[in-house]
Amino acid sequence: MAVHGPSGADRARGLLNGVPNRFNEFCHMDQMTFVQLADWLVENTQSSTPQEISIEESLFVFLDIVAQGNSFRAAAFDWNHDVQLTQSIFLNILNALQVLREKEELSPSCPKVDSSRKRWRILQGWRPGKKSRMDGRIKVGDDGGDGLDISQEELIQAITALNNFIHEHTDY
Repeated sequence: MAVHGPSGADRARGLLNGVPNRFNEFCHMDQMTFVQLADWLVENTQSSTPQEISIEESLFVFLDIVAQGNSFRAAAFDWNHDVQLTQSIFLNILNALQVLREKEELSPSCPKVDSSRKRWRILQGWRPGKKSRMDGRIKVGDDGGDGLDISQEELIQAITALNNFIHEHTDY
């Protein structure tokens, strides 16, 4: 796919250095929490994405699908990547958030996935706790066949880890 316009790295810099309200609307967290999450992921996980794609850009791509509800095709276009790379970035962050969930204890006051449906648009299309298919997998980021079949439980665990991290690191 030939995409013209700013690179994903340029867009990531624009979001990080831009208007805080716009950043918060896109990421559903403040910039400091986002940077702390990126630092934690760099220190505690291995990335399988190309070296020229930063952890910040990877998180933005993941949030474009999870928080904004975009398809892989739309996110690929917006971030100037092909669909396959966008899917790879998404899976890399999904796996990194699994590590976060395994290593960090959940706060008793962490918001439940059910209560964060407005924050994460990806949750609005299905009901947590009810498996969409017999094998427990769901399709995410679909737009004409470009979606990925992933484990619903893995997605719930990743979003739980994200909710907990935001809850524990956001300055009130």
